[in-house]
Amino acid sequence: MNMPFDGPTAGSPKGPPRARPVQRPAGPAGEHLREVALFVALHLGRAPGVLWPEHDHPLLGDGDGDGAGVGAGVGSDHGTNGGTDDGATPTATPDLDALAAQIAAATGLAARPAPVGVPPGHLLVHQIAGAATWNIAGAGDDGQDASLRYRLRAGEVLYVPAGWARTAEPAAGARWTVVVLTPEGPLTG
Repeated sequence: MNMPFDGPTAGSPKGPPRARPVQRPAGPAGEHLREVALFVALHLGRAPGVLWPEHDHPLLGDGDGDGAGVGAGVGSDHGTNGGTDDGATPTATPDLDALAAQIAAATGLAARPAPVGVPPGHLLVHQIAGAATWNIAGAGDDGQDASLRYRLRAGEVLYVPAGWARTAEPAAGARWTVVVLTPEGPLTG
């Protein structure tokens, strides 16, 4: 993908400018963010999708399924709440805050790690280790109801549009992180 880092953008945040611009990381992280920006620009507000990135982001491990390099606080369910992702604990860590800031810079959208309970909004799910089946239901950009199942493996990324219901059926050892995106401006709280 020979796409400039700053385009295409999926939207433009409103509100006060960022206090400190986030620099594009070099190497695999920058390449991963280019892929994510293009993927988000294609899917934002339209329909769910899965990205099989060619480049792994070092903050998310090496994509081989062991989660190496990933900080604590990454979401996982382990079947404790009937398989819904709302019981996952994708709490923010410094590494995940950096990832969200880099995704925001790459896409032109406001982004943050999802707090417990995964708030409404556009979601990017990065599968870090293991596998999980995601059940997604909602209305596509054509207005038709859709019910989809995606099997994510380590290194893959799922986009879920705002307003779509989702549940996760994780395999043992499955771990993921969720970043909330919004084109309406910076997220608070």
